[in-house]
Amino acid sequence: MGCRTMEKCNKCKKQTFDYRTMQPKCSMNMEQFDKSGDEDCQHYKSRYIEYPLTIQGIQNNFTKDGMRSLYECGKLVKINPCGKEYGNKTYLGILLGDLPIGAFVSFHHDDQKLHITPHCNPAIFVPELKKIIYGYESWWGEIESPEDFKEITSEDINNVWYVKLLKAMFPEEDELSDGN
Repeated sequence: MGCRTMEKCNKCKKQTFDYRTMQPKCSMNMEQFDKSGDEDCQHYKSRYIEYPLTIQGIQNNFTKDGMRSLYECGKLVKINPCGKEYGNKTYLGILLGDLPIGAFVSFHHDDQKLHITPHCNPAIFVPELKKIIYGYESWWGEIESPEDFKEITSEDINNVWYVKLLKAMFPEEDELSDGN
């Protein structure tokens, strides 16, 4: 088989890995494409963007319909920002909902359009700090009763399943941690 056709098979979205034989395999049950360099497999679709592209339009999902929030705007929350400048203090915050922090852009072959979709994260306004802090840069939780408004302690953080997992995987770094 020629090098060019083997390269094309390796770039195809339809190629998977057969763990029984430990060899690459076509998910369409095609043999590794072994025809002359001028012919192409009818099932070939590149797993990479190949240029030139013909773009028939842009689908902008930065709209009310494209930006659905998982959280109810206006809820009171307790928030413990991760930065050292906050001194491991818990603040009262107002949940603003999911707000965009970036955009995903992808090309869809079916309609030949660029699709722009917001990458969102919960945003919380902290009146005492006069700033918005995002969920990915803090520990936070909704306040549903007066008992909920207690400080988020290091014990609360250490009891989160993924923190436990990380501490089990990297015990030496746990000893260096200051609780944040």
